[in-house]
Amino acid sequence: MIISTVKIVEDGFLVNGLSIVPDSPSNIDYQLILDWIIDGNEPEGADIIEPDYVALRTGPEGYASLPEQLGMQTDGTWDAHVADVKTRFPKSNTGSVTIADVPQSLLDAAAAKLFAKQVEDYTKAKTRISQYQLSVGRPETSYEEVVSQEWDEELMEMQDVTETIVTPAIEPLDATIEVTTQEIDEEPVTTTVDNPLIVTDDAERDAAQLIIDNTPQEVKDQVDGV
Repeated sequence: MIISTVKIVEDGFLVNGLSIVPDSPSNIDYQLILDWIIDGNEPEGADIIEPDYVALRTGPEGYASLPEQLGMQTDGTWDAHVADVKTRFPKSNTGSVTIADVPQSLLDAAAAKLFAKQVEDYTKAKTRISQYQLSVGRPETSYEEVVSQEWDEELMEMQDVTETIVTPAIEPLDATIEVTTQEIDEEPVTTTVDNPLIVTDDAERDAAQLIIDNTPQEVKDQVDGV
């Protein structure tokens, strides 16, 4: 669903002036609304409809009930009551429509979804950057890993038995490669081009670094355990 407008209504959200989307996080369209807000769009608050003088005069704050008015006519207070209602709700009050604020709960839901997405993207970007660079390669590394324990007769206690785990070196890829092409009825042509594996690797690393650079500090702190 492509969203152009979102308005808060009693049953949820009116999208594009046509569809009602329920206020339910489990609803797919609700999640699309959150994405729409995350993209920088602003929903419109609900309509606040102010009643006109007729509705006010006949409402609970207006004229008394018929039995009460009959009693007022008997005790002489009816004229004052009618005058009071007309003063409080003059005919100039023709009603109006104002726009309420957007519910903070909706804005908070969008912010929470954005934060979760930033955490996910930042984590993936860090993982991508941590991989060795194809144009640079990787040196050999090793570490000791405890694989078992055995009894030491001299020390009279159990001792760790370790094994050296070696990660072999990986040589850098050639910066360029030769590509041979041949047109019909033509001699083969060999050209030297940048290694496409390195080009792709560098582009992915640049994209990951850009995500890291643009990630808010509070997201980094969350992921990095600061």
